[in-house]
Amino acid sequence: MTTAAINSKQCFICKKEKSNLYRCEGCSEKFCSQDLPKHHQEHVLELEKIVTDCDTFQQSISEQQQDLKHRPLINQVNEWERVSIMKIKQTAEDCRQRLIKSAGDNIVEIKKKLNQFITDLRKIRDDDDFNEIHLNNLKMLLEELKKKLEQPLNVSILEGRISFINKIPIITKASLSG
Repeated sequence: MTTAAINSKQCFICKKEKSNLYRCEGCSEKFCSQDLPKHHQEHVLELEKIVTDCDTFQQSISEQQQDLKHRPLINQVNEWERVSIMKIKQTAEDCRQRLIKSAGDNIVEIKKKLNQFITDLRKIRDDDDFNEIHLNNLKMLLEELKKKLEQPLNVSILEGRISFINKIPIITKASLSG
């Protein structure tokens, strides 16, 4: 029975017995002279679909190449940048507020000491009980208050080594082989 199937004289499409059949090298089926062009036309249509898919893919590559800044991973980097900048701005604002509060507290303390200094200065002047040592001490105290106003001793900025912004590493996989 297998030999009968191999030696079949039947067209694969119309199923009619024919004396002249032509074998398709691609699918190994046999076709009559009327159906062989139809079979070939199926291949032509399939080839045209592949060509169309290739053209569409090529157009997609061109579009992406022209608009590289809007790729999903670029958008992810842009979002990371936006969030990081917000963190930096918030940290800077927090630092400014702490410095402003510290400077305000420092001014209040200096004013208090200056008021005491003025009270002591007036008393010395009113009592007319002072000498060069007192004058030198008064000058030195006044200079110390001026220095504390310009550069508070209890405040400084220390840049830490710990990063509060997560880095965004880029990992590139091996390119496509083909």
